[in-house]
Amino acid sequence: MDLTIAIISYNTRDLLLTCLKSIQDMTKDVEYELIVIDNASSDGSAAAVQAQFPQARVIANQNNGGYANACNQAVVIGRGQYVLFLNSDTVMRACTLAKMVSCLDRQLDIGAVSCLQCNEAGQVLQSCFPFPSVRDHLRYSAWIPTIIKRIVGSDSEIDFTVSQDVEWANGACLMVRKGLFEQIGGFDNRFFMYFEDVDLCRRIHQRGYRVWHAADCEIVHLIGRSSVKHRDQLNVQWELSRIRYVEKHFWWLERLIMKVWIGGGVLAKMFRAVCSGRSDRQQQMETLRTMLWRVWVGRDHFKDHAACSVGG
Repeated sequence: MDLTIAIISYNTRDLLLTCLKSIQDMTKDVEYELIVIDNASSDGSAAAVQAQFPQARVIANQNNGGYANACNQAVVIGRGQYVLFLNSDTVMRACTLAKMVSCLDRQLDIGAVSCLQCNEAGQVLQSCFPFPSVRDHLRYSAWIPTIIKRIVGSDSEIDFTVSQDVEWANGACLMVRKGLFEQIGGFDNRFFMYFEDVDLCRRIHQRGYRVWHAADCEIVHLIGRSSVKHRDQLNVQWELSRIRYVEKHFWWLERLIMKVWIGGGVLAKMFRAVCSGRSDRQQQMETLRTMLWRVWVGRDHFKDHAACSVGG
């Protein structure tokens, strides 16, 4: 088996079915299997996949354990020598998977490969990035004066239409060697959602492998379609995962700087929440207090998934 395609679903039934249909129609020259892990959806996603794509293996979780955990589930039962982690809000293009598989076949020092991502209008999307750093936060913050940003400097922009080595590529369409994935322990389950792909690519580099962006193949990424209903919860989960990544990979001084930075941002949001007239102000304040606890105490005051019921 060349490839295991792992798709994590959470209440994205129509998008998921479109994605699976595109894989079926556009992938003719790769031996693959489809594994769909459904994170306790309430929209009938699992049943719809079983009815329309009987060749797919569907695991319907009773509880939402997060995106990283569900991906690890798929790898355990997968038979492919490579694993593709694919968002349900994507549409496959012809020859994409064959080219990605060929890339890993030919270049044994590549541990993971991504592809070009475009939106429905054909515009190229940003999908590869340098690893997060304190300097990045200074550079892109709206609070920092322009003169400081000029002193910090900027990295050269990535031309996504050119194939190249990258530090990390987002997990919307990321193909990894299964053996390597297992050797490094898979996705870190402590990342309920977000930053699990950054963390994985970092550990791939630490093992001496490259992460490659293949610009000669592409997918359509309907970015934001799967999360538009959960924007506030997703923002909270992004912050929690960012804190966890900082604690895991930054040295002590960087951690201190980042915690002061993140904590200051949370306090500013709390001030705005107090002054706002939102009907859910009390709930928003409780969420922000939880985030502040997480930043300074260094451990979760409650289960992360209680802050966000979104799983992919």
